[in-house]
Amino acid sequence: MVLRKSHNQSRKKTYTVFALSSLLLSSCGIKVADQPNEVVKQINLSAGVSSLAVNVNQYPSNKIVCDPFSGGGTATTSYEKGIKASLFYLTSGMPRMYNSNNYTQFAKKSDQNIFLADMNVPTRMFTEGFTTTSGNVLKNDANQKLIEYFGLKMTTNIVLSDTDEPGDYELAMLADDGTTLKIKSGTTEISDEILIDNEGDHPTRMGCAKRIVNMKRSVMLPIEATYYQGPRYHISNVLIWRKASFAAKDPLCNQLGNYLYFNPDQNSAPQKAFHDLEARGWKILSPDNFLISKTSTDYNPCIQGTDPVISNFAVGEIILTNVRLSWTTDIVATSHVELTNTKTGQVTLTQSDNVLRTTHDINLTGLEPATTYRVKAISVSSDLGRSTSAELSFTTQ
Repeated sequence: MVLRKSHNQSRKKTYTVFALSSLLLSSCGIKVADQPNEVVKQINLSAGVSSLAVNVNQYPSNKIVCDPFSGGGTATTSYEKGIKASLFYLTSGMPRMYNSNNYTQFAKKSDQNIFLADMNVPTRMFTEGFTTTSGNVLKNDANQKLIEYFGLKMTTNIVLSDTDEPGDYELAMLADDGTTLKIKSGTTEISDEILIDNEGDHPTRMGCAKRIVNMKRSVMLPIEATYYQGPRYHISNVLIWRKASFAAKDPLCNQLGNYLYFNPDQNSAPQKAFHDLEARGWKILSPDNFLISKTSTDYNPCIQGTDPVISNFAVGEIILTNVRLSWTTDIVATSHVELTNTKTGQVTLTQSDNVLRTTHDINLTGLEPATTYRVKAISVSSDLGRSTSAELSFTTQ
């Protein structure tokens, strides 16, 4: 049985069965502990051929949301590119907030890791919410789909792409609702510089930078962009720039309207105002303009890699609270599993040894006695394609 849908056109008949997400808020009735009561250890019994270039355990597959505003998967193919974001939302009893920085300081923080390919969300209706890699939609404490009253803190580094010219640039953000863009100082002794202040409840408004920034080849501009969505339904967040010798002089600076720049009723079709911006040299920053981190240890797990085909997933010998599991993949990939304790609802992701192999043979220890578990195999390929098996169950002795 083939268990995933590949991005590779030659594998169109394969299907992915994603893992069950552990981030459903407490109202969903699923218990997920940051430090599980059970201490499950994975022992790898099969040899590998090499190690994954990044740490697959850094971002557990059940706590990843990929490009929630794109309507589909990211187009990023390099794990060094992209934007990392944290999600914040209002809970019952919290007051209404009108500033993105208030969300990041006072609202409830989700434990999901959100990754974006770019900041290109033209005005549209936001009704689908935040869907995890397993297909589950994040909900608030009232068990409602999270589509309003939330905030994002996005961090990345802006760089010139191969087609961009070095020089002075003016930036702007088309946003509904409020947003702030800061240049990170990189030190606690110096405050971050607010470059764009476009806060408050409003339809899509062009917030322009206070000054120009000089961009050089192979030099990164570290930024933090905070954004919040107030009342439903319209949403937009588009970062644009142009080469310029001065800032905040465009005639559309501070001009607003849900149908001014894009038409949300026609698949976010650009309107005359946006075409006028393009005629004056403005363009949307591309995925190639964003680097996820200055370090070599951080990475973007939401990329279009080659998904391994998982086959022959089986439960082997069970001895008291130890169980043996095995499966194969058509290409070399990592090995770990997702366990759900059916008594407690606790979801545990085992730690992978980060070794790439095609024969996966592991032993799990530290399980609870006389307990039924649901289990799925997870494998990540060398270029970060990710697949999850169909679910099996077993009962310890």
